[in-house]
Amino acid sequence: MDTLEMKVKYKKLLSKAAQANGRKETVFYLNRAAKIKSKIYSKNKIDCYRCNGAGYLRVSLDETRTCLSCYGKGYLIN
Repeated sequence: MDTLEMKVKYKKLLSKAAQANGRKETVFYLNRAAKIKSKIYSKNKIDCYRCNGAGYLRVSLDETRTCLSCYGKGYLIN
């Protein structure tokens, strides 16, 4: 499944959750949507090119600084 298909399926699950009758049915659709959302998000992030995913830059042996390209997260989103 590519990213576009996952986004379409995610939107369908959210609309089904909005139209669901009971609590159990709503939670079922929302849990499935959350799994798809995490797959979409994991495919879109890549390691930072400056810090290689560490989130900080080593200045010397005693000093480190936060990477300003990824703001300390260690990854960038396409």
